[in-house]
Amino acid sequence: MVIKSILKAGSYGTENENRTKISTMTSFAGLFLNLLLSAIKMLLFLFTGSVSILADAINNVTDSVSSVVTIIGVKIAVKPADKEHPYGHGRIEYIVALIISAFVLVAGFEFVKVSYERIINPKEIKYSFVSIALMFFSIIVKFYMAKMYKGISKRIDSTPLLAQYKDSLGDVFITSVVLLSILVYKFTGILVDGYVGMLVSLFIIYSGYELIRDTLSDLIGEAPDEELIKDIEKIVLSYDDILGIHDIIISKYGPQKTFVTLDAELPYDMSLTEAHIIIDSAERAVKDELDCEISIHVDPVGAYSLVEKEIARILENLIKEDNPVISFHDLLMEEDLISVEVVVDGDLVKSDKDIEEIKEYISKKIMIDDNFKYDLEIDRSF
Repeated sequence: MVIKSILKAGSYGTENENRTKISTMTSFAGLFLNLLLSAIKMLLFLFTGSVSILADAINNVTDSVSSVVTIIGVKIAVKPADKEHPYGHGRIEYIVALIISAFVLVAGFEFVKVSYERIINPKEIKYSFVSIALMFFSIIVKFYMAKMYKGISKRIDSTPLLAQYKDSLGDVFITSVVLLSILVYKFTGILVDGYVGMLVSLFIIYSGYELIRDTLSDLIGEAPDEELIKDIEKIVLSYDDILGIHDIIISKYGPQKTFVTLDAELPYDMSLTEAHIIIDSAERAVKDELDCEISIHVDPVGAYSLVEKEIARILENLIKEDNPVISFHDLLMEEDLISVEVVVDGDLVKSDKDIEEIKEYISKKIMIDDNFKYDLEIDRSF
């Protein structure tokens, strides 16, 4: 019900979709629920003296801070491009996710120390039926929050909300372990509070590590989604006069800002005006269907000399053989210089040494005349 209400309020799926409003409302809902849970657990700690409950309560407080950081972050991320930031401020969302991750990590380390102290100096704790009921209620609420964050983050492609989904799912496990420790003590008299607190702390640390790892991957620049590449290829190659494409480069400046550049092969004897009309149409199609900014470079093909044809034949045979060569492009002879770019399998050619070896192998194959100079460039397929 809450998910549907938030999406409806943000006009999800319509021309007036407000991604910022959806993200902000989701974070406010999470903020309210986390503050409620942290207040409940703080009260339980005062009545029981359980360090594992205190660790869980503080974890909810850090989640509340995460919601506030997300609210501020998405507001900054939607600022329009300016002179200093011509591609917009979308990557602020990744930085927000990184801050959230840091909060999680710090909380985990702090409670390692608290839990260790409780293991060294155990204290008797008191639990009641109300304590057990409230912890069970907390598990249900956190599970729903995880569902809310996941559902909305997938729909609007929000990294901070995805981070909070993973954090909330971890909290379900944390509170479940705390509840289990309560039941163990209540029915067996065995005091495992400090050990459970330590387990909770270590899980929090691991969750923080995972969140930082995933967020840094976005900041550094992850490999583009294979489906997006296939969709771009499908649209561009749907034009009959575009014979092939290569050198696809995809850069993301936040979840909502994707820039694409690629080379498109067109017949060499096509007029400049005809080529421009086709490329312009292809760029508009990609932008309209995939919401990407795209720039296509024209690569004229087909005007091979006898020498170029022979080298092309050699390379085509290499592609058919069982070796890393996948394709080639930009084969060009200018006076006594022959240049070509060869694409090899990035999973097979990994190191600089591998590149040099495959380059030497291909160079020997295409050197059909000692009177020419050869400029061979190796591209890996990613």
